[in-house]
Parts: sequence; C-alpha cells; structure tokens
Amino acid sequence: MKILLTLLLIAGSLSVKESVFPSISCTNLKDEVIQLPSAISGKRTVIAMMFSLKADKMMQKWNQPLYRALLADGAGGMMGGNMYNANLYFIGVVKGLQKLALPEIIKKAKKEVDVKYHPFFMYTNAEIDLLIKAIDIKNVDEPQFIVLETDGKILYKTSGEYSDDKLNDITGSLLN
Repeated sequence: MKILLTLLLIAGSLSVKESVFPSISCTNLKDEVIQLPSAISGKRTVIAMMFSLKADKMMQKWNQPLYRALLADGAGGMMGGNMYNANLYFIGVVKGLQKLALPEIIKKAKKEVDVKYHPFFMYTNAEIDLLIKAIDIKNVDEPQFIVLETDGKILYKTSGEYSDDKLNDITGSLLN
C-alpha cells in the first residue's frame, strides 16, 4: 500500500505544470504603458481581470476590500504599514466593439476613479482568446483574480463574486 501511495504521489508531482502569466501590455489611467508581468518589480502581485461587463459589475464589490487589504497602510502601532508588500492591478480587457468606444471609456473611468487609484486601474487590448487560453479562464462573465510570484509564475487563481473567504485565500497566497 505504501508503494502504491508513493507512486501516486510521484506521478502527481510529475504532472504538475507551472503556469507563467503571459506577457501583456496594459495602459493605466495615468496613461502609462505597463508590461506585465515584467513590471511587477520584485513584488508578488494580484491581478484582477474583467473580460465582460458582467465581470466588471461583480468587480465593484471587490475594489475597496482588495485595495484596503493590499495597498492601504495599516492602523499604526505594531501592525503599522501593510504586511503583504504586494502590487495590485485591476485590468479591463477591451474587445470587439468596445475598442471603438475606448477613448470614451477611459475618459469616464478617469472621472469616476479617484486619482490616487489611477496607477492601479488598467486596460489592455491584448488578443482575448490567447489570453483566456494562457490563463485558463473558465468563465469570462466573472472577475478573475491571479496571484503572481515575483518572476511571473501563477501562485493562485480564483474567480467570481466577492466573499471574505476568497479575499482571505488571495491574501494568504501572498504569504506562502
């Protein structure tokens, strides 16, 4: 029985494939072009991606909790500062006819998003089918959350509606 268990463990470890986040060019609301994952500057990174309007609407409930957990300074005292030391990027994937409306979408976003958040909100018009395949996206109508190691390897992925448990899983993956 121990031999069978050992063989199964070895076989399982051989089939594990490390995924690396694909190289994409994004533009943030400060009009800066960012190349991901090369621009993650030695920090683990959480990428929150929206591939559709439905995903964008779900993301609205994630914005503040993610920002507070990953970027906001702590309350001071022994827990002052932010213990994760991670990047956070919200990326909208622009596709199809949305590309024609992109200048208007950007103009609206710049008005609606607080200026201090502009570096963290981005869009990309990368080839959507290649991106979905490379990241193994199952449902484009849900926001996607991808945690990257400093070298761009994918550490953790989840998607869907906001929950405290999902947020805890995301932040927990930054500490492992």
